[in-house]
Amino acid sequence: MLRVCALPARHGDCVWIDYGDAENPRRLLIDGGTTGTYDVLKAHIGSLPRDRRRFDLLIVTHVDSDHIGGALKLLKDDSLGVEFADVWFNGFRHLPGSAVEEFGPVQGERLTTRLLKTRRWNLAFDGKAVMTSPAGLPSHTLPDGLTLTLLSPDATKLQPLRSVWDIACRKAGLDPSLPEPAPPPPGIEAFGAPPLPDVESLAAVAFKEDAAVANGSSIAVLLEFENRRVMLSADAHPTLLRESIERIVGKGKRLSLDLFKLPHHGSRANVCRELLESLDVHRYLVSTNGDHFSHPDPEAVARVIKFGGATPTLIFNYRSSQTAIWDNTKLRERFKYDVVFPSGEDDGVFVDL
Repeated sequence: MLRVCALPARHGDCVWIDYGDAENPRRLLIDGGTTGTYDVLKAHIGSLPRDRRRFDLLIVTHVDSDHIGGALKLLKDDSLGVEFADVWFNGFRHLPGSAVEEFGPVQGERLTTRLLKTRRWNLAFDGKAVMTSPAGLPSHTLPDGLTLTLLSPDATKLQPLRSVWDIACRKAGLDPSLPEPAPPPPGIEAFGAPPLPDVESLAAVAFKEDAAVANGSSIAVLLEFENRRVMLSADAHPTLLRESIERIVGKGKRLSLDLFKLPHHGSRANVCRELLESLDVHRYLVSTNGDHFSHPDPEAVARVIKFGGATPTLIFNYRSSQTAIWDNTKLRERFKYDVVFPSGEDDGVFVDL
């Protein structure tokens, strides 16, 4: 079995993966969502018998607060008795040109301090940076045969983060003295029904790629298990994702997937036609409730509908004003796509592959 669950992490990512024996599956976790959504993750872990609270891998993809916040709380919470065989995370010490002894004042380095105590940090990379190289895309196989191939970052994406580490962390809300931004008041967008999206016009909007340094440093992976493939792209830049895909399948060919989690919560700056047309996939997962940044952007969703295959399925882990507009019978029939929502606001969405 292979199950991917996008837990309700507000505007962030918290992806829980079960694989192997359905009665006693192995697990890995990608990010921990925001600090404010940690209770959801804690409840899921707490529902497991104490002797099964072991993960073969935790990946903290990058320093943005909607990815690292809950992960830091998890690693500091000794009450759960959780064990991680390895944790992948690029701290300041892993950035090209950084000295090992250098530390910063924010949560990215608080996580570093915690990981130094566990001694289980980037073990698959001999303690070095989790990144691709000109020589190839590193691959690592977990127990029972689940394989992860690294797609992002490379040295060119990590290098800029070194000089702006503290600034990037603080912009991401990682200064412990800064409170997490509050969500908008309930119903603030509910002033009349929005017009139906113009898919053709939105898909044709000129693409301008994400230039955020922290996003570019995202750890993105291709997960493979028993002839099924899942691409988990965090907030990675699409150009590097496309380059890595080409390194796997060759120029002009498509990478076959069973599920693609859209980068950066479906941002218009991270989902482009060229990336979509480098893949052969019909299930697209989006993790966000639309807080703060109003993701997913309509241009990104329209590009998936237009260029994401013959019958794409949009899988959302929240029903929000940004996602509900795509649940329209006329639109679905005209453009031949489908939508999936969670059964409840606190359930997240499960995808069995």
